[in-house]
Amino acid sequence: MSNNVLVKFFFVLFFPIYLFSQGIDDLQVKQIDEQLALQEQYVQNVIKNINNQTYLQNDIKNHEKSIKLLTNKIHINKNEENTLAVKRDELAVLILQGKISYENTLTNIIKGKHTFKDKEYFIKLLKNNIEKLNIKLNDTYIKEYENEKNKENIVSKNYTKNYLELQKQTNTQLLVLKYLLEHMYSYRQTNFFIDEFNLTYLISSIDAISFISYLSEFTNYYFHFSIGEIILVLLIIFFIRILNTRIINVIASFIAKIFIRKKYDDSEDIRTYLQKTIDRPLIFGLYIFSIHISLYILIKNPIIIQQTLPWINTIYISLLTWTLYSLLNNGITVYANTLLTKYPNVRKEMIVFILRIVKIILILLVILFLFSQLGIDIKAIAASLGVGGIAIALASKDTLANFFGSLNIMTDNSFSQGDWIQTNNVEGTVVDIRMRTTRIRTFDNAMITIPNSQLANIPIRNWSKRKIGRRIKMYLGITYESEMENIVQLKKDLYDMLENHSKIASLKNTQSTKTKKFEAIKKDDLSGVKKTLLVYIDKYNDSSIDILIYCFSKSPNWEDWLMTKEDILIKISKLVEKNNCDFAYPTQTILLNK
Repeated sequence: MSNNVLVKFFFVLFFPIYLFSQGIDDLQVKQIDEQLALQEQYVQNVIKNINNQTYLQNDIKNHEKSIKLLTNKIHINKNEENTLAVKRDELAVLILQGKISYENTLTNIIKGKHTFKDKEYFIKLLKNNIEKLNIKLNDTYIKEYENEKNKENIVSKNYTKNYLELQKQTNTQLLVLKYLLEHMYSYRQTNFFIDEFNLTYLISSIDAISFISYLSEFTNYYFHFSIGEIILVLLIIFFIRILNTRIINVIASFIAKIFIRKKYDDSEDIRTYLQKTIDRPLIFGLYIFSIHISLYILIKNPIIIQQTLPWINTIYISLLTWTLYSLLNNGITVYANTLLTKYPNVRKEMIVFILRIVKIILILLVILFLFSQLGIDIKAIAASLGVGGIAIALASKDTLANFFGSLNIMTDNSFSQGDWIQTNNVEGTVVDIRMRTTRIRTFDNAMITIPNSQLANIPIRNWSKRKIGRRIKMYLGITYESEMENIVQLKKDLYDMLENHSKIASLKNTQSTKTKKFEAIKKDDLSGVKKTLLVYIDKYNDSSIDILIYCFSKSPNWEDWLMTKEDILIKISKLVEKNNCDFAYPTQTILLNK
């Protein structure tokens, strides 16, 4: 809304009240418009004089002399019992007192601006004078006006004239003072830093130094900034630099001592993580804060300041969002091991997945805040997205399918990060489960990326989803020349050896998970516990009598499994020798008749 429209708005509120109360016909509209134009010009002249600090007040001493003369006349007329004349002169006194109060207010505004008074000074000054002007006139004056306005004698005419002049003067003064109160930026630069810290006074003090004043006049004339402003900006930046290099470490250490007193396994205490969280956002925030102050100091145009505020506010919100995300991310980094130990059902990739979603949501909120600061209609954007939602959904069909595929993988818990999995075409270790794809590192050290929508719909063999038990299966071939009694005894010795082996899972050395709850599936099968132990004479082979050995190592780790298997093979060899048996190998016996 322009200043011209605002002036008309305030004038319509105050000045025409009286005129409308008298009844206005169509012929008076032109006169009202002329009055509006005059009032508008008057308000603009007042602001111009305040800005130029050249407002010339009327001769207050002459007003005071006139008030004294009128006071004497009032006493005389009271003695003569001329009631109407008394009221006429009382109205004239009120008019002069209103002029004195109004002119003193404008003078005090100029003085307050010249001496760099804070915002509260101007607000208090203007509100006090507006309250005085809002005091209603005594009802007796109004009744007298109604009685005398149509009479033709001189006293009645002068009374009517004074009454209307007082009303007009009061409305005009109210219009100006309220406008000055509502539009303080039009005659003084108002902002938090100047109002709270009185930086303008500091700048003027620097510019008043003798060897700086001439140079400041030169730079102020040609470049629209003074040496005092430049010095103050440099001091602010230097102060912020000291804060960034010294104070942040102290703050981080202080907070760390309050909340955390122990160190973590990685030998980095909470101070390091806390500093990682607040260090960079706080450094950038302080530098933006220094730029913010510098803009208020160097730029005099309030319109430009208002245009830059949305961007600065958005940067502040972005830094706050960055800090919140860093707190969440670094907090999970600090407490991840404790969290996973306390809650074994919590999956690492689920935490990372949630963090990524939170990051996207925070970025979207910052973008929406920026749109709102720039005056962009968010509702219109939402409506347009609703209309184009079908097209967007069709265009991003594969992306959405992969996203929901990742959700299926997370919720089904078919595999986790670090698991050894095998599909129809891929076998390797899961490196990362992302929002769109899953990355797998093969055993020949190649990286394979598979869309989650495909991975969620194919059979997956997960070799890591086992708690106890990695299978050892072999056939032990004994020669036909060995005695059957020896082979049976060998079988029994093999079973005893495996049952008592510390690294072989069996009913004897492996406890089952028991629960009183009714379950549709065995808990051992769900968690991957296998302790089957079988040793049997299985079959007569072409060159040997085969003994089946079927068991599980306790550790599912591949290297542990190899070590266990090696130890078993060595012990089998000793048992075969102990029981007077021989290992069979492929042989052929040729029989020749005659």
